Amino acid sequence: MNRRKFLSVTGPVLLASSLFRPTFSNAEAYPSRPIRIVVPGAAGGVLDVVARRLTDPIGRRLGQQVVIENKPGANGIIGTELVAKSKPDGYTVLMGSSTSISITRLLYSQLPYDPDRDFVPVTLGGYGYPVLVVSNALPVKTLREFLAYSKNRPGQVTCGTPGVATPNFLGAKLLEKLTGISLNHVTYKSQPEIITDMIGGQVHVTVDFASLVVPHIQAGRIRGLVVAGPVRKPAIDQVPTAPEAGLPDFEVLGWNGYFVPARTQPDVVRTLYEAFSAAIKGQEYVEYVHSLGSEPGGSTPEEFKAFMERQSKRWESVVREMGIKIE
Repeated sequence: MNRRKFLSVTGPVLLASSLFRPTFSNAEAYPSRPIRIVVPGAAGGVLDVVARRLTDPIGRRLGQQVVIENKPGANGIIGTELVAKSKPDGYTVLMGSSTSISITRLLYSQLPYDPDRDFVPVTLGGYGYPVLVVSNALPVKTLREFLAYSKNRPGQVTCGTPGVATPNFLGAKLLEKLTGISLNHVTYKSQPEIITDMIGGQVHVTVDFASLVVPHIQAGRIRGLVVAGPVRKPAIDQVPTAPEAGLPDFEVLGWNGYFVPARTQPDVVRTLYEAFSAAIKGQEYVEYVHSLGSEPGGSTPEEFKAFMERQSKRWESVVREMGIKIE
């Protein structure tokens, strides 16, 4: 059979077979490489501590390494902006918080990102009420004693905070508003630095979350005076709640959660939600969070969005009452 005759016979067959041949996408299965969680806070801080508890179980479920990348600074804006401008491929995840998502938008006239437009929620990490703690250098053991001591020394009692746009700062300002005391606010780069100086007696008081302060309260290095909310914490159950201490309106709720850049594919968001939610709801993590008197999350993206909307309204009323603004 000559070449022309061969092609006339086989050509149509080859063309027909090519039409029905399966095609394979060049897209790789997700995830196929390590995933980074950007924490917009310092190593050893509240967000960092809880995020690192989740990297192993999330990594096992996804079959990839999960690493933490700390990007502190500017009340969480630096790390949050980094994720907002990252490629929406599911390999960069933001650990957002009430600071970076809810509060900064209320205090800053301009942000380099829009929390609603630039992010897709994955799941709520957890939430809880902070603790008002004091240095052992102060001769006080109860909230009542602390308030009396502070009123007699207006502006002399130093209060360490990790920035104006944080629940820590707003909690301290709320305490001032409710009680009439006047604290001398000192801004630190990170929460661990505050605790170090508090132990050393260089700063007198702070409002901070249980994952950071509970070990130091248990060890007797600092004193817990009151939980800024209605629930006692099992690990420090000797510390009364704000209502029990006679200050029911002293309520501050902080939260953290996970986000990816806008335009991330829905199936990738779903994969991340399933992995993160399973880790957050895992027995070991739940027991750890409960031991601190906080609550784990694990909600669906839709539930998380509704939760954030409620919390943003709460913070909006607090900020408005305080008249705080950052230009």
